[in-house]
Amino acid sequence: MWNFSFIALYALIMAIVIEIGVILFHMTGLKKEIARYQVISMLTGTGFTTEESALIIDHPIRRRISSGIILFGYFSLAVIISSIANLLSNDLRIELLFIIISILLAALLIFRNKKIFATLENRFEHEMDTEYNLEDWPMKTALALDDEEMVAIIEIKNDSNYIGAKGKTLVEENRDVVLLILRRGDEILRFDLFEEELQVGDKVMVIGKEDDIKEKFEGMLSEDET
Repeated sequence: MWNFSFIALYALIMAIVIEIGVILFHMTGLKKEIARYQVISMLTGTGFTTEESALIIDHPIRRRISSGIILFGYFSLAVIISSIANLLSNDLRIELLFIIISILLAALLIFRNKKIFATLENRFEHEMDTEYNLEDWPMKTALALDDEEMVAIIEIKNDSNYIGAKGKTLVEENRDVVLLILRRGDEILRFDLFEEELQVGDKVMVIGKEDDIKEKFEGMLSEDET
């Protein structure tokens, strides 16, 4: 009976840690569903390489939170292995688990408090503003993009109808898409993009409504899409 109790209690600890991690990431502006998937990935050490993981890697505060979660995941692995050995010797420390669960539940309730959540959220934003240069910010955060907006890279390929056309032709029919930069080989062009003639191999970074960009530039979005 105690064997099953130990397993159930430790599973509860993992569930609470996941929820705490989700709340902390949500404070930094990350969506809950994305945060939950990434927290589980960190705890289990599965290391899925997805575009969503860049949202954490590119954010200084999220990197610090993820470091703690990853370390807890490795600690949990050690506990699980030692627990299996203890199960065989019937030497379980159920009381200690209850103490850990109580502490974690208290932390979870504190972080879920609206006032505390807002305070920490503002503190994270203030830290980003004062301690990090703009180039250290994730692009979506730095540009203050809405959920419906995106930054994308449009690649001018050999069969593109835009070869020889000016940069303004990419956006003249859609005011919700804005040109940011043009990458041509090792050269980065930032000025007079509207009058720049597009060439094969050019990669143009744009910002705008996600649906508009995907519809207008279908088949042109680069694998380097940000």
